[in-house]
Amino acid sequence: MRCAILVGAFLVGLGLVGCGGTTTPTAQDGPAANPNATTVAAKPAGKAVSVPASATPEQVVSVFLDALRGGDQATTAALLTSKALTETSQRSLSVCPQATPNMQYQVTKSEVLPENPSGAHVNVTWTESYPDGNLSYEVVWVLRKQQEGWRVAGMAIELVPGQGLAFLNFEDPDDMIRKQ
Repeated sequence: MRCAILVGAFLVGLGLVGCGGTTTPTAQDGPAANPNATTVAAKPAGKAVSVPASATPEQVVSVFLDALRGGDQATTAALLTSKALTETSQRSLSVCPQATPNMQYQVTKSEVLPENPSGAHVNVTWTESYPDGNLSYEVVWVLRKQQEGWRVAGMAIELVPGQGLAFLNFEDPDDMIRKQ
């Protein structure tokens, strides 16, 4: 039931309930700290965390999830693929509507797809803390390699228990809304 609430909230406003985890050594204070870092222009106000173009998919997802946990809309927007950013911006949707500091995550597997080296999957165990206990979800983050580095295109999560993973394509928000 709580998974349905989590996913329902996400689909209504692209409101991913953020997660937390390890600090990532790839997060920089800005371009001056790392002249090889790149940042994608984002609609939300604030300065996005710079992530080097050479960052691995796992590192990008870690920065993305830390930003979700902290409510950092500029960074989450900057780490979307250019198409996902365009599509969500055109609909005034945010992937990070509010901070959720009690969320935790653990990257369990990361792979560049052998049949598509411009694609990657990063598996994460995402844990929510509630007064009556914790619930964990398995999430597969889908990334695409762009000029500025790996960027998040969407996620796969079990929307209905026992039904398998459903892909939530940030590049096609209309499809996500239909899945609601």
